[in-house]
Amino acid sequence: MLYFAVPTVALLVVMGLAASMALLAALLWFASRGNVRAKRSVLLVAIPAWAIGLAVAVLPAAPLPDPSIPAGTFNWIPFLAHRERDLGVEMLANFGLFAPLGLMLGFCWRRFAVLKTTLLVLGISICVEATQLALRNNRASDITDIITNTAGGFIAAMIGWALVSLIGNRKATAETPVPDSLLER
Repeated sequence: MLYFAVPTVALLVVMGLAASMALLAALLWFASRGNVRAKRSVLLVAIPAWAIGLAVAVLPAAPLPDPSIPAGTFNWIPFLAHRERDLGVEMLANFGLFAPLGLMLGFCWRRFAVLKTTLLVLGISICVEATQLALRNNRASDITDIITNTAGGFIAAMIGWALVSLIGNRKATAETPVPDSLLER
């Protein structure tokens, strides 16, 4: 079975953050220039790449079962495992796991971007946890993961939407002609 050791996961997280920053820079650049075609092309490549990264990160088997959640069960008690041991890094990783998708979709949709993104992230997160439960691959299926994944996607969608709105408002202000009556004073 495929499994990544902790140093490898840390490396994957750093690589993911670097790729996300480069992606954000490209999306901001194209959005500020009004180049919709280039923005869509970037998203057409980036979203499937994120999905592949998600599968690589969450589907391989863990070497040992999670001691706080019995194998083959779903934990419905939020933050249960975090009471027994410190899982801050894992929680942060779960939070960041769906942030790139939330950010990308914030640039993708015009209306109700945050709501649609949050619902999509929630649905994908539920599917991931159900898949981990069905595979019985020593991974914990946990409501906490769904909560933190959805929160990460929501906050990133808010940031993406705010950036798109800011760029749109800046472009609209720059393109608005100044009335002659204001210039004469």
